[in-house]
Amino acid sequence: VDAIMSRERVERELSALNDGGLAAAIVPSSVGDCVLYRGVPTRGASRALPERTDVLVVIPPGYPASMIDLAGLPAGSPLAAHVAGAQNVQGQVTADGRDWSRASYHPHANGGGPPWDPTSHGFHTYYDHLLAWLARLT
Repeated sequence: VDAIMSRERVERELSALNDGGLAAAIVPSSVGDCVLYRGVPTRGASRALPERTDVLVVIPPGYPASMIDLAGLPAGSPLAAHVAGAQNVQGQVTADGRDWSRASYHPHANGGGPPWDPTSHGFHTYYDHLLAWLARLT
């Protein structure tokens, strides 16, 4: 029952993003269900890097009580050398026919965002953190 309620909540959160013109979906992976955000804008143009990228985020067991953490870029992404935490890979995931490298990116755990609040934060608000992450290229 909790897993069904969790999935329904994620679907509602992604529906809000999709209704706003963003592309996000639940996809299966080698570690369980994930959210795949498609075409997330970056600030890469000024560095001859991709201007958009897909980002994969694992739905944590126990969500929403468990906070969303880490973000995955496609394996070999040229952005990896320029985003916070990507130098400290937190595991590989296979999803959507591709391999992904999960970066040590923790916006709700001393990473610049507010402490995790399951009543207001979710995959719909995590998108904002991804935008900020991909805008602060080094």
